[in-house]
Amino acid sequence: MSATTANAEDKPTHKIRAGFVGCGTIASSIATSLAKPAHQTHLAQNSLALSSIHVTRRSESKSKALKENFPDVVTVCETAEEVVRNSDLVFLCVLPQHVEGVLGELKEKGVWRKGEHTLVSLVSTSKVDDLIQKTSLPPNHVYKMICLPPIANREGCVLLQPPASNSENGLPFLKSMLDALGGCVECPTDDVMNAMMIPGCMMGSMYGVMRNTRDWLVNKGVPPQDASYFVGRSYLSIVQDAERNCNDPHRFDELIAEQTPGGLNEQGLRNLEKQGVFDRYDRAMDAILSRLEGKTDGNLDLE
Repeated sequence: MSATTANAEDKPTHKIRAGFVGCGTIASSIATSLAKPAHQTHLAQNSLALSSIHVTRRSESKSKALKENFPDVVTVCETAEEVVRNSDLVFLCVLPQHVEGVLGELKEKGVWRKGEHTLVSLVSTSKVDDLIQKTSLPPNHVYKMICLPPIANREGCVLLQPPASNSENGLPFLKSMLDALGGCVECPTDDVMNAMMIPGCMMGSMYGVMRNTRDWLVNKGVPPQDASYFVGRSYLSIVQDAERNCNDPHRFDELIAEQTPGGLNEQGLRNLEKQGVFDRYDRAMDAILSRLEGKTDGNLDLE
């Protein structure tokens, strides 16, 4: 059962008992962010405190590392049932083909505590309505969440559906917790959630651009180590500049407008536009979305 205490300012503190069914990269990243001592201040500022973390053994390398790094709060469990019985906030982090079996077994064993347990699925193909049916938990205690591994360092942004903070029966602590771990955008519908997932699916594409830039420099005679270091640091500074005030929907337009007319940066952008690079980028995102929605296999025909 979740606990609530009072802090020095007499504000109630929500105690988090987190559980992870499945312990791969994403689960390990979220657990790490919750457990890091340096992050406890951010949780406390949102009237939250970590009580415990229970994780299933698989993947063993990840669960072992969590236990070694955070021995006072992490417990490695042999079964999903054990995780759920010792947690209030349960993250489902298994492969899509295992969801039915895992949730079916948990429901059969009667481990879910209605009104106390909250389920957050990290399975990209899961649907909230299906999760409610498979667990019999109240609708306001079932969510779908998407994030990337940098959450371990309070970086990136979490997607959460449905909203936890703005409904009469919501769970404000969940949104506050995710904000404390770096940031959260709430998605009201499946369609919005699916669309918001696509930029994260372009992570590999961004790495591909960086690799291509590195290789271009190497082909021009730059030592590989210098090329890699320069590209990584340069792209970091560019993204950091864009991240400032990024809640302003005009931020990126302003950065483009700052490029000197007729200058090298402005010319590079225009040359890409003339070649239809951004139209093709949109097509690539549309293709991934269509796969996510089950409409196509996501492959584009070569022209």
